[in-house]
Parts: sequence; structure tokens; C-alpha cells
Amino acid sequence: MRESALERRIAILNTAIEKRRLDALLVTNPVNVAYLSGFLGDDACILATKKKKYFLTDSRYIEDARHSIKGFEIILVKKSTYEALAEVIKGESPAKLGFESMNLPYEVATRLKKHIGDARLVPVKGLVEGQRGVKDDLEIRLIRDSVKTAKDVLKAAMELVRPGVSEDRIARFIEIEFINRGTRTAYDVIVASGANSSMPHARPGDARIKKNSFVMIDLGCVKNGYCSDMTRMAVVGKPSARFKKIYEIVRKAHDMAIEMVEPGVMIAD
Repeated sequence: MRESALERRIAILNTAIEKRRLDALLVTNPVNVAYLSGFLGDDACILATKKKKYFLTDSRYIEDARHSIKGFEIILVKKSTYEALAEVIKGESPAKLGFESMNLPYEVATRLKKHIGDARLVPVKGLVEGQRGVKDDLEIRLIRDSVKTAKDVLKAAMELVRPGVSEDRIARFIEIEFINRGTRTAYDVIVASGANSSMPHARPGDARIKKNSFVMIDLGCVKNGYCSDMTRMAVVGKPSARFKKIYEIVRKAHDMAIEMVEPGVMIAD
């Protein structure tokens, strides 16, 4: 299942490269590298030509890459990525080399240009991201697994939500629970109680939960390269009529937005 999914992604990439009239594409965004190869390590890049795919990484990850990656020629970067790419490009002789302009800094692109001979660098934006916008069956399964882990941790964390417990204690508990489940947080955990809950990105501190108040918990994890993200409000005690009114306004807006979700609808709408 995993290998067939990756093969389909490469096939779609080949079509996109031809459509852009490129001879090769340099993929440097770590998320895109993982999407196309299944490799979750760091410091790697992909050079994709119409007929062949190269995966370049250094000595820290080369053994892992050789064991886990299929369908690529694995290239060891000995001195610098520039020199390694230059050797590969010399053998392929592409006239137009696309690069991910939203990921590769200007200075890096300028230095790369000095190593690729007569090849013309062509800035490309959103090519692999366009593919990633449509999730395949494997991705959907991995996303659901990530969400399930987040839901399980949230359920456990809710057991701590009671008067007198600090925001920071709950946040640290959540981080440890993710580690115990073999994953890690996708972003800084947010636990905000009382007046702090009005701030979407509040930082958990030593504030303690009070009776008859709201507690906001925002958490998510990265599992097998895919993130989950969920925010929930907990009520401690009996909320006031004003709190109930505000909650229902937000809930109604939430439900209306969900009802609008269908193919072709703009996210901004």
C-alpha cells in the first residue's frame, strides 16, 4: 500500500514536470521530500527528472535512506549538497531546472546557480503542494490515526480539568502523554482558563482553574509525518447565562461553516 501510493505520487509529479515544460525539478521542502519518498529524516533533497529520481542526503541519514527508500537512486552528500547536485546534473544535462522558490532562499539559489553549468534555474511555486492538496487513501488513514491519538490524549487530559489545577500542569501532562504514545506535539500545547481563554494562542502558565469557568485546550500531534489539531472548551462547574450565550454563538457559526464544506467551495467563504 505504501509503495504503491508513493509510486502514484511520483507518476503525478512526472506529469506536472512535463506540463511545466521542465527537464528536472529540485525538491527541497522537507514536507514535500517526505511526501514523495516516505523519508521522515532531515537534511535531504530530491532531484526529479523525467526518467529518473535522485535522493540526496548526508552520512547521518544515508543508511536509513538506503534501507527505507524505493524507486530512487540514493546519493551520498560527501562535502556539500551543491557539489553533489552538480555531479548529478552534469550527467542529466537539463536545460531547465525547476526549484521550489518558496523554500529555497535567494542566496542558496544564487550559489546553486554557480554549480549547475548551463542549466537555467526556473522558480516553481506550489507544484508538489498542489498534489498534496488531494489526499490519497494512505494519507487519510495516517491522518485519522494521528487524530485518534490526539483524541485519546485529550480524553486523558480532561480528567485533570478541575478547580485548583494549573494550566501548566495540564499542558505538561499532554506533552508527556504524546511521548508515551510514541509521538510528539505538532505545536505548543495551549491550556487557557478563565479570562485567559479569550486568547486563541494563550501560553499556559501558573494560573489555576476556578470553579464555574471555561478551560480551553488546544492540542495536536505529529504521527508518521501527519498532524492532528483540535481545540475543545471544557466547563468547570456551572457556566453563567452570559457564558452560555457566547458559547452558543460560536457553536452556531461552527456548525454553519461545517455545513458549507463541499468540493469547490473557497476556504475564505
